[in-house]
Amino acid sequence: MIKLISLFCLISIALGQETTNNNAQNNVDSLDVVNKNTKADSIDKKEPLPSIRTLDRDLKKLEPGEDFFEFKSSLDILKEQVDSLKRVLSTYDEGKGAIPTIDEELLNLIKIPQLRHRIELQNGTIVNGEIIEENDLGIIVQTSIGQLAIEKDRIVNISEDLPPIAKVELIDEPFVNVYPNREEITGSVKNIGTKRADFVRVIASLWSPSTELVKKDSVFISGQNTKYYSGIKSDAALDPGTAINFKIILSLDEQDNVSYRTYEVRWESYK
Repeated sequence: MIKLISLFCLISIALGQETTNNNAQNNVDSLDVVNKNTKADSIDKKEPLPSIRTLDRDLKKLEPGEDFFEFKSSLDILKEQVDSLKRVLSTYDEGKGAIPTIDEELLNLIKIPQLRHRIELQNGTIVNGEIIEENDLGIIVQTSIGQLAIEKDRIVNISEDLPPIAKVELIDEPFVNVYPNREEITGSVKNIGTKRADFVRVIASLWSPSTELVKKDSVFISGQNTKYYSGIKSDAALDPGTAINFKIILSLDEQDNVSYRTYEVRWESYK
């Protein structure tokens, strides 16, 4: 009996020692796995250190107040470009301005047929031009593309088709008062055109018997007050169909010998 109990104790001790050894081995294995995982995670999370920048030993150190780049040349180029752009805009603005008024004398030098007649034909055609010849058979019209001969039986209607222009003329011959030291010339002008005449001026010239100019002077009329787009105000305008009086005084010397007089009316057209 004592032998059986001793054998049972030995078996229990042996089994307990094996279990302890197995638990210890399992703990060691678990610790190794944890250590391996920890080492792997820590290795994966490591980042390489940044490379060390090699400084240029010839690098110049800026002095206090010194610019780190040269900008004067860039500013000069930019200023030239701005000035060039201003000139372009100025030219563009001038081009957008009002069309300059063409002098009446210059227009007279340009030979352009006056499209003063509007001729309607039976087939509905409209011919604009100036009738320069007419007989029992038909008419000859001067157009911008040449002369056209039109038979009278083909004409339905002829009407005036003048463009709106100003035309100022003297009304009768001016009256002259002669004094020892001057002449006073009075008269009237009328705008017979279809457009307002601006800055109407009457010019008087006195001539000697040998056709030498003795005196010449002019006067602006006192007409309608007008304000133009430029902001200028003037009372020397004359509406269509309006007449106005004028007076010109020309001073004379004792030796002046006046034989005859000529007159001229000038005007402009502005907006």
